[in-house]
Amino acid sequence: MLVDDKTIKVIEEYLRSWEIKKAIELALKDNVYLLALFKLLHESDDTLKIRALIALEEVLKALPDVKRLILVDKFLDDVIKVLKSDNDGVLIHAIRTIGRLIGGIPLHPETFVKLAHAFKDLVKSRKNEALVLEILSVLGGMSVTSPSPRIMDVISRLLKSKDLRLKAMGLRLLLNVSTYSGDPSLLKTLFSEIPEMLSEKDVPLADFVLDILFEIAGYPLKEELIDDVARVLTAVKNLALRKSSKLADKARIVAEKLELAIHNYYLKNPEKAKEKIHELLINEYFYEAIDLALAVGDTYILKWLAEILEKFNKETLKINERVLPGPKYLSIPPEKKIQRYIRPPTLAQFREVKKSALEIALNEPASQHELTEDEKIELKRAVEVGDEEKLLQLSRKKPEVVFELVRKLEEGDKFEKMDALWALSKLAEKIERGVAFILEPAVEKLLEVAHSTKNRWMRLRAAKTLALLAVKSRSGDRVVGEFIEDYLSGDAKRVIPALEFFSYYFNREWDEKTARVVLSTLTNHLEKEETRFDALLALEALVRSAPPERARLFIPFIDVLKDIKNSASPEDQKLALRILEEISSKVKLG
Repeated sequence: MLVDDKTIKVIEEYLRSWEIKKAIELALKDNVYLLALFKLLHESDDTLKIRALIALEEVLKALPDVKRLILVDKFLDDVIKVLKSDNDGVLIHAIRTIGRLIGGIPLHPETFVKLAHAFKDLVKSRKNEALVLEILSVLGGMSVTSPSPRIMDVISRLLKSKDLRLKAMGLRLLLNVSTYSGDPSLLKTLFSEIPEMLSEKDVPLADFVLDILFEIAGYPLKEELIDDVARVLTAVKNLALRKSSKLADKARIVAEKLELAIHNYYLKNPEKAKEKIHELLINEYFYEAIDLALAVGDTYILKWLAEILEKFNKETLKINERVLPGPKYLSIPPEKKIQRYIRPPTLAQFREVKKSALEIALNEPASQHELTEDEKIELKRAVEVGDEEKLLQLSRKKPEVVFELVRKLEEGDKFEKMDALWALSKLAEKIERGVAFILEPAVEKLLEVAHSTKNRWMRLRAAKTLALLAVKSRSGDRVVGEFIEDYLSGDAKRVIPALEFFSYYFNREWDEKTARVVLSTLTNHLEKEETRFDALLALEALVRSAPPERARLFIPFIDVLKDIKNSASPEDQKLALRILEEISSKVKLG
């Protein structure tokens, strides 16, 4: 889309007269004015450039992800070039604009490398603290479609830097591009490098790495990590225990999460913990030993440690002084109030936050997202021959593919609708979490199909697709909330689609909050012949996905399952027997 000089002039006049709000409104209504804002980034006038960037920040904040994905491909390079400016005001707003533009959008490897280099050069060359803070806030949103050798080379160079801020940037980017699969090498790198960064001498840096720690503290620990985790825990607690520390509250939360990970690791083997504490004492890591013992939480070990410290002539090290303070509340702590009662969450907790009229207006009609005729033919061919890889490739290249499939689902004949539904389900299966948002325009139509009673195959396929999106996409809470509302309605026509959805959803992941809601009335649906089969499938998925320690949630269902096993249809009997065996196995493990 070309932008004429007249359009640029209109936007420029609004910006120069400080009518930025008017420029924002125009850019939200018409893409031509949005493109004009990007064109103004090439101007030499820094004041005009800053105002254009301010307008872009606000516009990008309101745009849907699908549209920002297109803008990233077309204009991110233009904004990166602005980072070469000598004007700190221009730089700050350019960094913020980049943050708004790329948040949640995976970048192509070459773009990721280019942006990482630009940020690195800014941190090295500029001493303005505000710039560093802006960069650190954007780094968390930098992700990539797939890691490449060049990306790992950039990260490796950052990790080898003597500048702790550059090293911290490397840690953040390493975490962004890596997928934790149980290999401890990723966590080893992170935990080993972080302790030296946790100092009040550099509060922004310490704050930044506390965010990293909060993300990784919940991963399962392995023996080779314990030494580094103990060092990190002590460094974090040093911040948490300083009353004057600006980071005390955040550090306390992170320390508690680390303590929980250590406690869980040593829960069934306190003697192993004792050996590690003894090793730390021999190497004169006294505070690390105390903090590790407190995290393990074994009374015997704590008494033993007090005696050992006395033998080391370290009785002045008071164990109680290393106990984390509780959060300060004017009234009863919220978590204590929650613990008084066990209640299923309310529907409001699952409902999507209402969008403003302005945000709703931003979602353009499908007509503005059409493919060319050649692209439609290419898509049709991929669907007809069942080429899943080609389908995935087309959707990554052109997000408009989703709008075309939704159009087929709405307007096509019976076979076109079934083909479109098949294609959407395959995209939901294969697409990565980071780009699953491109399927969000299909959610409304999929919900409609999932509640239809006309075609069971289509209904089940839609339910399966929505279950995949609920796990991968940011619209997940809203999808789950819709089906919870159906489930609790008591209307069989709404309950059955909800049970179908939950049977797929819980096959994908264990979601305890939702599980407790489903289990709260599941017995009623198991007792009714109309809903029994789908209720059994949902219960089977719940039992399979539940961790062993949650197996006791299913004990109340044993009697009704035995009744079904003895008196229901052969198909239901087989399902009930299978579930009883699974419950028995889980209870033994738990």
